[in-house]
Amino acid sequence: CASTEMRSNYHTVLLGRTVVLIPYRPQHVAKYHRWMEDPYLQHMTGSEPLSLEEEVDMQREWAEDGDKCTFIVLERAACVG
Repeated sequence: CASTEMRSNYHTVLLGRTVVLIPYRPQHVAKYHRWMEDPYLQHMTGSEPLSLEEEVDMQREWAEDGDKCTFIVLERAACVG
């Protein structure tokens, strides 16, 4: 089942030399929201501006959707000691 396969990736983290690919979690919402306030990023991702409250709701919906597993890319130095 596709949704089972997607949920199995929820704890997947990929480490590169300089970046980390990590599941999008509640603790990332505020930073993600700041990123997505940038008009260039909105344009490049086809996104509309959202309030922080809307971002919180969106992250929750994505996390609960068995057919999705959303990841973000972070600087490794900020994540791994």
